[in-house]
Amino acid sequence: MFDFLKPKPAGEVMTAKEAHEALGKGDIILVDVRTPMEWRKSGVAEGAETISLNDPNFLARLEQLTGGDKSKRVAFICATGSRTAQLARALKGYGWDNIIDVTDGMMGNFSSPGWIRSGLPVKPWNG
Repeated sequence: MFDFLKPKPAGEVMTAKEAHEALGKGDIILVDVRTPMEWRKSGVAEGAETISLNDPNFLARLEQLTGGDKSKRVAFICATGSRTAQLARALKGYGWDNIIDVTDGMMGNFSSPGWIRSGLPVKPWNG
């Protein structure tokens, strides 16, 4: 409804459903950037890697996950898409070319239901 309030995406965007399809085809790496408390509470998207934005080694862990290849298609998911929109813009400044923002996140937002309410598979996170 108030699309003018949403920040402009820094690159590619997709919904949780689209991310699930792309993950199933092997087209993306999906990274959940929420906190361990959030992972424990709701679970993690099946097939997603977990690297919290609060992790002081976030960039190092991301580079390890991608083998240092900044051109790999990496999709980021958070709760509602706010953190990942900011992250996508920041990573562009570090030379990452194929960052994807999962705009509705795990919990959804005013424009889309998100991963969980879409009935997409979730696995428990036990740390």
